[in-house]
Amino acid sequence: MLEEVPVGLLLLDWSLEPLWFNHEAALACAVWNHGERTAAAMRVRNEFALPADLLAACRELQAEQAPNELAPHPKVISDHTRGLHARIKLHATGKPDQPMAFHIQLDYRRPRGDRHRQLSPGAVALLARLTEREREVAMRVREGLRTAEIATELRRSPLTIKTQLASVFAKMGVRGRTRVAALLNR
Repeated sequence: MLEEVPVGLLLLDWSLEPLWFNHEAALACAVWNHGERTAAAMRVRNEFALPADLLAACRELQAEQAPNELAPHPKVISDHTRGLHARIKLHATGKPDQPMAFHIQLDYRRPRGDRHRQLSPGAVALLARLTEREREVAMRVREGLRTAEIATELRRSPLTIKTQLASVFAKMGVRGRTRVAALLNR
């Protein structure tokens, strides 16, 4: 189930080795490392690499914390020009003799409008019903983009966007873009 969440999730052990990550996290890391165009052509799960910015932020948290001590607040880093955001928290592993693990939530959204606003749990559940491409379209509808703007931004034809929108409407049980935006902005 976590694999299908429309937000990147990444778990690292105390030595900063990946324990688990979903596809959205692999995509966000690829964009962070290589840029959007190169990442689009990559098999992001097979070529996963942690971005230097995330490694540096995790090392800062390590320097501030003892291996078995919780951090009071998550560390947030962003690259606003590319729409990349990461929220890093330390979590206990559940075993007293093991050090903490890093839980990183990654978000990749092109900078525009109110993208800094968190998605509600209900919106995440709705987005989980959609395919990755449908989620990309639905998120742009959330921001108020027209079909032509979405097609340009995603480098797809307007007809493809219309087809994906019809699928989004059917899966969300709505009749139009306004209702999609309203459900995702709750």
